[in-house]
Amino acid sequence: MNLDSEKPDLPDPEKIAEQIARTFGGVTDEASRRRAIRNWLLMVPVLTVLIPSIFYLRFLEVGPLGWGCTVFFDIYCLLWALGLYFLPKKQFHSKVKLRGDWMDRVAAFWLVGCAFGPLLGWVVTATFPITFRSWRWVYGARVFLAAGIPLLLALPMLRYVRGKAAWVSFPLLVLLTLIPASTTMQFTQDLWAGPTPHPSESGETEWYLTHTEHSLR
Repeated sequence: MNLDSEKPDLPDPEKIAEQIARTFGGVTDEASRRRAIRNWLLMVPVLTVLIPSIFYLRFLEVGPLGWGCTVFFDIYCLLWALGLYFLPKKQFHSKVKLRGDWMDRVAAFWLVGCAFGPLLGWVVTATFPITFRSWRWVYGARVFLAAGIPLLLALPMLRYVRGKAAWVSFPLLVLLTLIPASTTMQFTQDLWAGPTPHPSESGETEWYLTHTEHSLR
């Protein structure tokens, strides 16, 4: 009995990419592809100015959420431009066939984890009080959501990093995974170093998280 014959036909990633480019990018020929790349690249400086301006006019500060939204949409535009650039360059496409197993299903949420992991981590630290008793699990949750989840979701994709595709996919995989992880640097340092005593104005000793500059009470 041939078990391979019972497996459903897996979708062709190249055909899906072409369909997405045609449906959402309006790419029908070489001229429209080049025009779409130029339009996505031109959106980056526009969004870099527009989004922080909207946050500042509304809240009188940009804040972590405003800068996070700016980086998200900038990267989104750059990924569109990069994907359209390499769309016809078949030599840089991975030659490893899609397996369709549970690892592929996990890896499908990699970009979702990179985008929303830092957001959920920020929500945790902004919502829950950071006290002497709670700071470890609050900071740990932020590090896990913003750094741990993107890393875990990226690991299954390494098996497709082969041949010439590795020159594009591996740096992209590493860079996009490190961007959300970089938002947890100060929180990771505080988890490693722990709180330090700090004299208060009343003369009592307070515990202070140095890297995130947060006082524990």
